[in-house]
Amino acid sequence: MKSFNVFTLLSLLSAFTAFAGTVIYLTQYSESGKLSISGEFKAVADADSHLSNVNGIKYSANGDIAYQWRASSAERLISDGSVTLKEPFYIGNIAEQRPWTASALSGQLSQDGDKLILTDTVVVKDLIRQAEISTEALNINLENSEVSTPLALTLKLRNGKTHSIGMQASLKDERVELLNQVKGRYEPY
Repeated sequence: MKSFNVFTLLSLLSAFTAFAGTVIYLTQYSESGKLSISGEFKAVADADSHLSNVNGIKYSANGDIAYQWRASSAERLISDGSVTLKEPFYIGNIAEQRPWTASALSGQLSQDGDKLILTDTVVVKDLIRQAEISTEALNINLENSEVSTPLALTLKLRNGKTHSIGMQASLKDERVELLNQVKGRYEPY
């Protein structure tokens, strides 16, 4: 009778261990996430393609280059079809006349290719003549030639700096508007 109790005890212990192992697997190591018991689950962004040294060019109706961008790498996300970019560099035109550039550490191109969002250490050059704008995020509407940011920015000119919260620019109209808390310091030439 004693061996029966030990055998039953070992069987119950084995079943409990298997159940505990299954729970740990489902909560910590499950790949599908569909059977996860964990209250906190974070899906990992999944890409269906990865490209290195990417160049994108858009031509205007008359055959001129309307804008172009390049990146050290690009990944198309399965979840929404957008393209994440590493080290994007954008070259656009203001009123079809003079080029301006924007660079960042990362970015995202919308699924339809109409919007480019630059993030992390954004530097814009020549949007305003001989000026440099630095901010942490910049939204570029590629089709409407509009640029904006709701975040703090610094506008550097040869003789001074201006700080602002937010900016909107219409490149077709060659108009840049600093939105809030605009402060500047300039020295005469």
